[in-house]
Amino acid sequence: MHGERQGDRLSSPPGTDTVAMHAVTQLLDRLAAADESQFLVAWTEQMLTGRSRLDPALAVRLLRAYRETGRVDKARDLAASLPSSPSSWNPLDTARLAIERAILCTIDGRADHAEAELRQASRALTVAPRGAGLREQLDMHLTSAQLELRLNRVQQAQAALRLAEHVAERLEDGAWRVAVSMSLGHLAMRLADPRTAAKHYGVALQRSAARGLAAMRAHGNLAIALGSIGQFDDARNNASMACQIAGEIAAGWRHADAYDVLAIVEIAADRPVAALQALDDAHAALGDLEQPTLRYQLAGHRTLALAMLGRAQAAKQWLAKTDKLRAELFQVDAIDEQDLVATRARTLEACESPAEALEVSIAHAERLPDAFVTGSLNLVIARCALAIGDAETARVAVERAALSGDRHGWVLPDRQPSATLWQMALRSGDSRVVRYAEKMIAIMTTGAAPPSLPPPSVDGRGSRTSMPPPARNSYPSIPPPSRNSVPSLAALAAATADDSSEFDMLPEGETLIYVTTALGVTRVRSTELATAVEGTDLVVDTITHQLRVEGREVSLERRRALEPLVVQLLRRARDGLSAEEILRAAGGPGPESADAEHRVRVLISRVRDLLGDPAAIERVRDAGEHGKTRYRLAPNVRFALIEPLYTS
Repeated sequence: MHGERQGDRLSSPPGTDTVAMHAVTQLLDRLAAADESQFLVAWTEQMLTGRSRLDPALAVRLLRAYRETGRVDKARDLAASLPSSPSSWNPLDTARLAIERAILCTIDGRADHAEAELRQASRALTVAPRGAGLREQLDMHLTSAQLELRLNRVQQAQAALRLAEHVAERLEDGAWRVAVSMSLGHLAMRLADPRTAAKHYGVALQRSAARGLAAMRAHGNLAIALGSIGQFDDARNNASMACQIAGEIAAGWRHADAYDVLAIVEIAADRPVAALQALDDAHAALGDLEQPTLRYQLAGHRTLALAMLGRAQAAKQWLAKTDKLRAELFQVDAIDEQDLVATRARTLEACESPAEALEVSIAHAERLPDAFVTGSLNLVIARCALAIGDAETARVAVERAALSGDRHGWVLPDRQPSATLWQMALRSGDSRVVRYAEKMIAIMTTGAAPPSLPPPSVDGRGSRTSMPPPARNSYPSIPPPSRNSVPSLAALAAATADDSSEFDMLPEGETLIYVTTALGVTRVRSTELATAVEGTDLVVDTITHQLRVEGREVSLERRRALEPLVVQLLRRARDGLSAEEILRAAGGPGPESADAEHRVRVLISRVRDLLGDPAAIERVRDAGEHGKTRYRLAPNVRFALIEPLYTS
């Protein structure tokens, strides 16, 4: 072999003329899977010294290593030097090159070019040998999901993620699963699916060396996912483990970043004092290192923790530092921008300037509607609106927050300051809002959520565990509120104290369900359903998928596309639905489609036919010159909507 031995080490890498290329590429792939891209770059560059021609298999691996080590400019230069359509290349190397170029185009915001490269990768994989190219397929789907997210095409991104998960299951086990599981987890978090993200981070943690860099990252990301869904103890344990590992093997900015993760968990757990301690440790670990993005994030989290504590003057000072650090950054992720808006609004709220807080935040209330931080922002908006006497804005904002929380499993912070909001939400006409409000009140009063919500959990090492439910008497029994009376938190706590409980007292085979009428949402026993819906003209049962109109029974099994639209019309009986909301509720093409107006008219016509009365759905227009047209249930229609108490 080329190179002189010094002890047991080679002074230079072996030449490719003496080692089979497939052996070299296997070694490079193992290095990449072991998170050794930095070493891979140095090793490959030394191997190629003096060579005029770069082998395709080495070129695509070096290209990826440049990108993964943050040397994006070198990756761009290398990608530009390679053939645009390498017809003589191995199909898998062609696919790898197209995927890397698609990633670089996505980074640069050139979506059209990225889509073209992904199409080329797909074509190359169709001519690859049967059974080969699974890793390339996986990377193609992951890249496609990232691109769809960048284009805000959430459904397409979700579909690409599902395909990536399917391919990942077909691949052999190995070190590569750590990086793949982390990528799947990151995508799931960006798609507001924290439970799936926790599962993927758990897989990465399970396959990582216990005190290695990969384990540190997996612990940190798992902590954020668990903290966002209210599993605070497990989240704190994982964040603390990340801090310990970083202190042992990754002092400096990685250590500081691990403490920042712990601060994020403590903020979600409503423990701002503990968050400030973690941030102090982060700054100590960071020392004099530059790391402008991390310093910006640390400043923003300190501002938020101070605002949560009511330390208004200190929060204002740190907000000014955060704004200064933000101005020095070239680009910030959209969620980070939304986070800064929420932090600014929370600081203004702490400064007792609710009108100013509303002014800076209201325009952002419906941006990134599925993001965790947007839920927190809407709670700030709702509290500030209440402070200035705007009950309607408060109602709309808290319902937005509750719907997002119920849909994704978020447990939003600032729970005690939002206590009045959750009492207000109990009077909503949407059972999902009521369910989430009950969950928040239960967490505040008992420390535990109702028995519905947590799916199987992820333990500290990331394995799936079927957690036994807490003792039944830890669950609150929240009586259905009347339209004019909402129980206080003290009353709820008292009801919980002697609750043996509503669930324990149910006879075998009996369940609790939600029934929504014009008066609001109430809990009833399944045996009391007939009494609850007595006197109604229209009954929609989402459990049996049936609709009853004045005694006439209609199965919704063959009209399942209409069922979610009818349900939404009943939930929003007072306000009605806009054309956009109708299309979203019905599924299929959205408001951007060419025939959107026609589809709205057809859908409403079908609902009217289903109800047997054209006058049952009326068309109204919002006030103002640019008011939206809405469709709502006629006020004289007495309705009842039957839904399960809990959803999976």
